[in-house]
Amino acid sequence: MSKRNPNYLPSSSTFPSEQHPHTPTQTLDPSIWCLLPPSLFDRILHFLPAPAFFRLQVLSRRIRSLLFSPSFLHSHILLSPLRPSFAFFPNSNPSSLYLLDPTSLSWHHLPLGPLLPSHIPVAPAASSAGLLSFVSLTAGPKTLLLINPLSKLIAYLPQTPMPRLSPAIGLSVGPSSLSVVIAGDNLISPFSVKNLSSEMFFADTTPTFSPWSLSSPLPRLCSIEPNRMVFSGGKFYCMSVSPFAVLVYDQASNSWSKIQPPMRRYLRSPSLVELGEGVGLVAAVEKNRLNVPRSVRVWGLQPCGHSWVEISRMPVDVHARFYENCGGGESTGAFECAGHGGLIAFVAGTNSEVLLFDMPRREWRWAPSCRYPCEGGLKVFAYEPRIATPAIGLLAMAS
Repeated sequence: MSKRNPNYLPSSSTFPSEQHPHTPTQTLDPSIWCLLPPSLFDRILHFLPAPAFFRLQVLSRRIRSLLFSPSFLHSHILLSPLRPSFAFFPNSNPSSLYLLDPTSLSWHHLPLGPLLPSHIPVAPAASSAGLLSFVSLTAGPKTLLLINPLSKLIAYLPQTPMPRLSPAIGLSVGPSSLSVVIAGDNLISPFSVKNLSSEMFFADTTPTFSPWSLSSPLPRLCSIEPNRMVFSGGKFYCMSVSPFAVLVYDQASNSWSKIQPPMRRYLRSPSLVELGEGVGLVAAVEKNRLNVPRSVRVWGLQPCGHSWVEISRMPVDVHARFYENCGGGESTGAFECAGHGGLIAFVAGTNSEVLLFDMPRREWRWAPSCRYPCEGGLKVFAYEPRIATPAIGLLAMAS
């Protein structure tokens, strides 16, 4: 009786397709894989994007075993192409994760229910380098956990010492380090909050760690809403409202500062996004008393760190459809956005339509409709699928 080659793979027609709807699919003769030596076959797998690898591992025990091979995971981190994606969570069900691949314009569903705690309610809060962060919703000291939704690895951070209500949270994950910042909404009594302080958690491969050290006080007259932070160049950025301002936390100097956004008197729903290697600001602009049409604009923070330059405006026809998705009315309603690798994804109100802006091409386009339940609208995060996330192991060393 013949023995199946460990490199055997079924025809590519059995794989879930990630092709663009208008791109013809090509079938690869599966006998080619049977003729490859295992070392060459593994080398090919090193270059697979993470989503493609996880589709393959369900078809072969040998490929699945590579998930537990330190040498393979290390090589995959170095060689696998980065593929920026976007993670969407239904507001009505944060345990369901929908991934949108901007390259193939395809959607994928990853249930997270078994990974999330059942004893406390949590919500998605931040993302970085293949990890998603969730935070407890109950008032008091906060519980944060990190999840790799592909490998199903999960790790808890130590509980924060300061009680808070709905703080802003920032996450930065490097190859051998992990930084988390939690800021604002200090509970000074059971019935009142103030934006007074922030806390920092840091872990790396050295024997010393800094679990939840109190950082410098927040700038005066700031009002941090429970939004996400953006990390760039060793600094965390977040929005303050009433009036609008951008708060900056410098890790090296352990200090907060404030910079002014452009056109702050006319902004609606401003959000900070990762934009290439820097920081971008996205907001609706409305000048009721001036002859300026409503628009949604994208600015980039200049290298000096204090001034902004306008990059693009939403085209009139695109804005008309987006404006209707926001609910219409006299002003542009609330919307969410996230940026990753030169792309920005927009979702408006309770509508599930996703708009993409490609910064290098200066192109605006609508993504295919999400075919999964999206009641109550979607919350969006930048996400980079990764098989291995070594930083999650730092929490075991820090505990």
